[in-house]
Amino acid sequence: MSVLEKFLSGWHFRTTKPSLTPGSDVNVFVSEFSADGVGIARVGDTVLYVEGAEPEHAEKRVKVRVTEFDESDAVGRGEYVEIVGESSYTG
Repeated sequence: MSVLEKFLSGWHFRTTKPSLTPGSDVNVFVSEFSADGVGIARVGDTVLYVEGAEPEHAEKRVKVRVTEFDESDAVGRGEYVEIVGESSYTG
């Protein structure tokens, strides 16, 4: 193993399209709502539509249970579970 290989061992780049597993819970910020009132959360380039999110959940950190995910399009759906935090914006 070369010195460079030793130095770079274990390094990897984060993806802008994280994969989500149906049945898992993730904490995300609801950033906006679709025309039909479904919450939208973005994690990098991944889009998660959040059923059950209400307008008062906007800009709050919420727990979402992933119900489906299309890895090729980086788009999924989930169900709102609970608020787990507030926005870090002070504005």
